Amino acid sequence: MKEPSKEVKQKYMELQLLQNQLMQVQKQIQALDAQAGEMDAVQEVLEDFAVSKVGSDMFVTLTPGLYVKAKLEVNDSVLLNVGGGAVVQKSIPDAKKIVAEQGTELRKLQDELSEQMRKIAEQAGKTQEELRALVQ
Repeated sequence: MKEPSKEVKQKYMELQLLQNQLMQVQKQIQALDAQAGEMDAVQEVLEDFAVSKVGSDMFVTLTPGLYVKAKLEVNDSVLLNVGGGAVVQKSIPDAKKIVAEQGTELRKLQDELSEQMRKIAEQAGKTQEELRALVQ
């Protein structure tokens, strides 16, 4: 059996690289999808929270899986982490708007990555055809 040509090796390596890029972009899309789902869940929680009665008992998450029992003092605003360790008080409608905007941005990034993935897949298809032509 003869040794594959330099061009065949190069096309094969290019195809491998494109496949790796596809996998990475797909992972990023899945991560964004999970984050967008979290934003949807936050929207629902904010709606439920707004109708909770002041003085009612609730469980507050300290960390995932660790809760404390507390009494609700205010149901018309929340404290929102705005980054850099800063927390601001926001009304429920304002918090919902901010979360909705974040969800929209995440979905926009998903769409951009999906388009990037389509282009990479198209290039991989071309490279695969070129590789086939070289080995026939």
